[in-house]
Amino acid sequence: MEETREELQQKVAQNRELMTQLTNKNNQFIFDLNKALEGSDLSEEKKVLALNDMLSALVEGQKTGVTAKQLYGTPTEAVDAILNAPEPLAEMTFGKIMLDNFLMMFAFLAVMVGLMSMLSKAGQPAQGITATVIGAIAGAFSFYLIYRYIYSYDLPGADQSKRPGGLKSGLIMALCFMPWLFVYTIASFLPSSMNPAIDPVLSIALGAMSFAVRHWVKKKYNLRSTFFMGR
Repeated sequence: MEETREELQQKVAQNRELMTQLTNKNNQFIFDLNKALEGSDLSEEKKVLALNDMLSALVEGQKTGVTAKQLYGTPTEAVDAILNAPEPLAEMTFGKIMLDNFLMMFAFLAVMVGLMSMLSKAGQPAQGITATVIGAIAGAFSFYLIYRYIYSYDLPGADQSKRPGGLKSGLIMALCFMPWLFVYTIASFLPSSMNPAIDPVLSIALGAMSFAVRHWVKKKYNLRSTFFMGR
């Protein structure tokens, strides 16, 4: 998550204040670190944020005699850790969670419908495309609710004491799944003019495409999946 200009300026001012509180050894460590970072392609924003974290830790460590070397090793090792630090995961908003869940649900339903149609003795499509889309949207919202009321408490920094127990979690899941199944079932009764059937192979291809798009979106925007929080 990118910092605003005002927040970045506050970090810069905070860094200057923290620098005045460093011991001579820690001050030399930061001097050597800054010198090593000058030749890197690290953005100014990332540099400011990295220094803010380090300076805060150094000042706090000084209270108990913890040195920069104990915390970060040598300046060279610290620079390497900064430059090779993984990109932070993007904040998962309602829209991002719904998009991720929808793409996953559509992929699952489209492939399932395609396979069921191909295996059907009557050779009739198992479901129309409109019902598949509606089912994917309803399913996406159901899984959002499951994340919101169960799995969000598994995130780092969350108050896990508020996470519902096994029995309550099972009840929440059941309550979330029932509306999805109801909506999907109702959508399947839409007339063919509103819910046209598509070729099973095309349905499977659309499902595979949806899964590929989901993978691309997650990779490009560094999104964290909330779909059962297992991936």
